[in-house]
Amino acid sequence: MTQVYVVHGYTASPEENWFPWIQQQADQYGIPLKVLRLDPSETPQLGTWEQQMKEQIAQIDDQTIFVAHSLGCIATLHYLSQVLLNQKIKKLILVAGFNGRLGRLEQVNPFIDTADIDFELIRDQVHDRVVIYSEGDERVLPKFSFQQAESIDAHVVAAEHQGHFIDSEGCTALPEVWAEIIRD
Repeated sequence: MTQVYVVHGYTASPEENWFPWIQQQADQYGIPLKVLRLDPSETPQLGTWEQQMKEQIAQIDDQTIFVAHSLGCIATLHYLSQVLLNQKIKKLILVAGFNGRLGRLEQVNPFIDTADIDFELIRDQVHDRVVIYSEGDERVLPKFSFQQAESIDAHVVAAEHQGHFIDSEGCTALPEVWAEIIRD
């Protein structure tokens, strides 16, 4: 059976943004989904997030789906680069993702700089790769999401929401993510 893990972004939590909505959708349809709870510090440490991910992810297999948002995309790609050496997964959905420094939020640069990402491994071990972006995202410009999509050979989806997919910008549901979770 499919297991979905959702990795939130910078200073977020499972109770914010579109995460409660996606949890409700999964519960309604009987799909096991877990929104991980990661350190919400304004100066996050990749090692801390990695350890928290290891503690909260029970197991992965060829039916596992990962969904990540913003800085959570970096953490997820780093995590998967460590655990997918001998394991394939079903799908990876990256929302407002990027691969390197954005030129803003300098306090997250050490997090980004220490990430060890094997893009070739991700392409080989993840059956379906999707990048969702917003034309109106001023925090992660679309060009950064396009670069990420190219690096993992992902299908690109333009979201209807025009922003960074956070509740302070009115994003409390993200149907494009749900459509990708249930699409075979």
